[in-house]
Amino acid sequence: MLGIFSWRRLHGKDDHRVSITAASIRGEVRNRVWDYLQLAAISSVMIWAGLSLFFGGVYRRSVLANNINVYVVDLDGGAVGTNVTRMVLDTAVTPSTPVWLQNHDLSSVDAVKAWVQHSGWGALVVNPGASARLESALAGADHYDASSAMTLIESTGRQVVAEMLYVSSALTTTAQAVARQYAQIQVANFQATNGPAQQQPNYAALIHPVGFVTVNVAPAGFTISPIMSTFGYLTILLSIIGVLIMWKMTSFPFFARVRFCDLALMWPVLLLGLALVLSFYQALAFLAFRGPNFNSQALTYTTATFFKFWFTGTAVAFSLGLWLFNWFLHLTPQLMALPSICTVIPNVLSTVSTFELAPKFYRIMYAMPFYNGSSLILYILTGAHPTIGRNVGVLVAEIVAMTALLTLSIWIRQICVLRGISDAHGWFHGSRYYHSHIPYYKDVRADAEHHAESLPPRRAGVEIVDYDDDGVSLTTGNLGV
Repeated sequence: MLGIFSWRRLHGKDDHRVSITAASIRGEVRNRVWDYLQLAAISSVMIWAGLSLFFGGVYRRSVLANNINVYVVDLDGGAVGTNVTRMVLDTAVTPSTPVWLQNHDLSSVDAVKAWVQHSGWGALVVNPGASARLESALAGADHYDASSAMTLIESTGRQVVAEMLYVSSALTTTAQAVARQYAQIQVANFQATNGPAQQQPNYAALIHPVGFVTVNVAPAGFTISPIMSTFGYLTILLSIIGVLIMWKMTSFPFFARVRFCDLALMWPVLLLGLALVLSFYQALAFLAFRGPNFNSQALTYTTATFFKFWFTGTAVAFSLGLWLFNWFLHLTPQLMALPSICTVIPNVLSTVSTFELAPKFYRIMYAMPFYNGSSLILYILTGAHPTIGRNVGVLVAEIVAMTALLTLSIWIRQICVLRGISDAHGWFHGSRYYHSHIPYYKDVRADAEHHAESLPPRRAGVEIVDYDDDGVSLTTGNLGV
């Protein structure tokens, strides 16, 4: 089999060919060099566009963390609650840490948990009865649990990366600082007021008066859940791109011979079918590899969960496929990677970062299919931060808008094909790579005008010829009546 590549079989095949430095092809070489320089410039624009979109969205997140608010909730109402709240609110505000605020509207730990799960980032709660328990221990009670003083409530299901990098660390760091500061003040007060007749306190409570426990009301930082939706959707998108390019390159006969209404129906149906198949594979992959501790930390995985995953992925893939195919139908081959890069990078960024940690320009990520799909997936997994109406509404609106736009794009593409404006690969008339068997419409019009000019001119008058034998003449007016 490898013998077909033997040089002996190619012997004499190069006899009619010339060197690349030959004068006869110097003009063609010059054209190719110019084309390759243009490709290098386009590639430079594409890589800088991608890098700028990504790093522009993440490079300032460490100095924009104070756009996130976390809350201290005093449910104790005593000395511990007052002092802890004051210490927390006096925490120095820096650009790399969330801002502490106080919430007066919540009346129980369960209410705080429900609020954090629904709309908050996190909260430090001073538990009810903390002051009474500490005073009892300082009065000599044997048992004291310092961790019952405070509860840190977080929700990684809202946005995994931001919660783990900033919110969780801010809650823990602040609680530890408050515990140290409270212990130092209490020990100093004890030393200043201690007398021979004073009752001996519980020294554990004296040295470690306040501690904390952490509760994650919507855990999503386990196994593959932080990256599952991001890389699942990315794999689907990259798989779709290859199919769309193939459709673009092989669709010329359809545009030349098939009715517009059939094409306008065919492409969306094909894209929907492709999205259903690929998102089905993604849902199966998550079902198989979700991890051994999934059910212990997330909501129960049911049959409905599988279908939610499947159809959410379908909506994301369908909207992105429609969007990219609109571009591919009209772009020339050297530009087809640009919309792909400018689509992939913002969509990935919308799932690994959050709008509070990015410049205002990146609020456009609210419209990214990845963002809306990932938000739905996190809600399905954890029940956190429900924005179902907005997410589903955005995806449906994008599908409708992109379908309408694709209909217009198909109409324009068919006109370009039938009039010889563009060829099968997307090169436009006038390009050195353009090749189409359909003549350019302006050339057809010019040929028709030239043909009309080459015909002999018609006589302006009407020639009347009489037949002399019948005595009837149009010339003299004798009609034989």
